[in-house]
Amino acid sequence: IFLSIIMCIVLAGVQIIRIYPMGAEIPEDPWRGEPLKAFQSLVVRGSVTLDVLGPYEMHEVMIYKNGERCLLVEKFPVKLDVLEGDVLEVWALEALTGTSLFVAGKSGNIMLKYVRTSLPLNKGLHRICKVVAKKME
Repeated sequence: IFLSIIMCIVLAGVQIIRIYPMGAEIPEDPWRGEPLKAFQSLVVRGSVTLDVLGPYEMHEVMIYKNGERCLLVEKFPVKLDVLEGDVLEVWALEALTGTSLFVAGKSGNIMLKYVRTSLPLNKGLHRICKVVAKKME
């Protein structure tokens, strides 16, 4: 009986230790505890417009979003809806000499990381950019 009482106390102690967040940091709350309004969202959305410089043939480029096929491009410019954390890549089926891809514009509360001014469309898969949220002020 004594051993079972000790085991119940140890079991209760372990459960309390697992639930109680000792040493855990409380995350920052930029909204200061205010409830979200109907038009607010915690998900950062935006759009990216891609265009090319030089000659482009139909169905020579495929756009990938987060490693999945997103769009087989017929003609440029192309507007893509993106979320925070999305990674955009381009796959050129054949080498398009003299043709470069560039980001023509972006909208929403987003910034693009790893983006270059222009990306030559050589054969293969190339990363365009990663979408990150702008800092809230």
